[in-house]
Formats: sequence, C-alpha cells, structure tokens
Amino acid sequence: MTAMVAEADDDALMRRLDRLLAAAQRINRSDRRMILALQGDLSTLRTTLQQRRDALAQKLNIAGARSKAATAYSRIASLGRHATAAAPHPSITE
Repeated sequence: MTAMVAEADDDALMRRLDRLLAAAQRINRSDRRMILALQGDLSTLRTTLQQRRDALAQKLNIAGARSKAATAYSRIASLGRHATAAAPHPSITE
C-alpha cells in the first residue's frame, strides 16, 4: 500500500468518524433503531481503526529491525576495515 493510498484511507476513516459523531449528537434517546445502528457503525469503525493501528505498528517494528540491522552491519564493516588497516601486512620475504 502506498503512502498516498494509506493517507486517503485515513482521511476516509476520519470523515466517517466525524459523520458518526454528528449523527450521535442528533439522536433522540427514544430512537432505539438509530442507537443500535450507530453502535454497529462505531463497532465496525473501531475494528477498522484497530486493524490500521496494528498494521502501522508492524511496519514500525519492521523498520526498526531493519535500522538496527543496518547499524550492526555498518559497525561490523567498520571494525573489519580498522582491524585490517591496523594489522601489519606480512611481507613476501618473511
């Protein structure tokens, strides 16, 4: 999923949340069907947001692991260059 698509999905979720909040403010306490429908919509939105959160958390974990791996690799490569530069090279005549 590209960043622009994810951003559009996030914007759509926020618009949906705004619509649900506006509907909740207009509901009469006696309108049981509307309350039940709103409850179902909010539950669906909550599930969608939780899935989105979990996907983002997974991407952050993967990015963190890659960053740590790259750092470790660069340290090892750096140590290897310093170790070979500091050690005297054996001459052919020895």
